[in-house]
Amino acid sequence: MHPITRRTLGGITAVTIGALALVACDADDKKKGTTEAADSTPSTAPVVAPPPTGSPGGSGAPGTQAPKSTKPSASRSSAGDPGDDCGPAPATKPGHRIVYPNKAPSKDSLYYRNTKFVCDPNDGHYEPVGAEQIPLHFAPQATGTLSGPAPWKAEYLGQVWDHIDKCLTHQTDPGHACSSFGAYEVTLNAAGEISDIREIFHS
Repeated sequence: MHPITRRTLGGITAVTIGALALVACDADDKKKGTTEAADSTPSTAPVVAPPPTGSPGGSGAPGTQAPKSTKPSASRSSAGDPGDDCGPAPATKPGHRIVYPNKAPSKDSLYYRNTKFVCDPNDGHYEPVGAEQIPLHFAPQATGTLSGPAPWKAEYLGQVWDHIDKCLTHQTDPGHACSSFGAYEVTLNAAGEISDIREIFHS
């Protein structure tokens, strides 16, 4: 082979080896750069939402719940709004009235005020309302009954009058306790006179 040809081949071989070396170096640099980039990426912990507390299936402690609203209990109210303690006002029989004596009876007359029904924890009671009314008169032979766990029929009407006077003046009537609210049910005859008077018991 000619010397020129040997030199040419030697040059080509050197160029080829240099090119291969450059490619190898470039590949090594890329691989190294990728590895460094991967190593330099900060590790981030996965974000996990906490389970809801107080819900079914939750493992945490039950959450604080808003207090349940309580319905307010019924208080004292008038007959138009009796509330829940005792229901509506009792029906009054025809010819009957619920009255509140405000003076001791005298000269066969009952001095009184009208009443309203008011609820309480003990089935309700009657309270006086308004001004004093025109007196009602007792019919001849009118009867009366005093209240209590065992009602007592008066022997004569004067015993009821005396009882009303004692209760209004906060005296003791031996054997006959005064009702807490002092209301009476009266029965009127055709002439509008009291034929019967009964104390309404309330402890």
